[in-house]
Amino acid sequence: MWTILTIDTNIWAYYFDSDTPEHARVAERVEESLKKGEQVVINTVIVLELAHFLVKNLGPVEGGEKLDVFLGYPFSIADLDYATALESIEMLKRYSHLGIGGRDATILAVMRKTGTNRIMTHDEALKRVDWVEAIDPLQHEP
Repeated sequence: MWTILTIDTNIWAYYFDSDTPEHARVAERVEESLKKGEQVVINTVIVLELAHFLVKNLGPVEGGEKLDVFLGYPFSIADLDYATALESIEMLKRYSHLGIGGRDATILAVMRKTGTNRIMTHDEALKRVDWVEAIDPLQHEP
């Protein structure tokens, strides 16, 4: 049985930019999830946000190459269609008091649509949503 996991943009950014101090810890956890055969689900907003980060921080050539690697990974990409946009608005209204913004609301909507509550993220607002099980590879063990 596959377990479904969403991986947030901040984790992918740390994963692909080896100059970040977070890279090693994040890379280990992402690769572990991929090796375990977890079904990774992302949305088109994550793809565009990561593309922006990689091109801005690594330049159009290196950033583009890393984006090509990312897009070759075995995950499902949920489109931001009209129904998902409406669900995103509902998530924004329901959780904005926790710090959820428009981008995070699209992630929550896709998680609901795909039936997962698990996300790998370093985003504090997403960690505050009561039905979300946040996995933060950067969180210090007690």
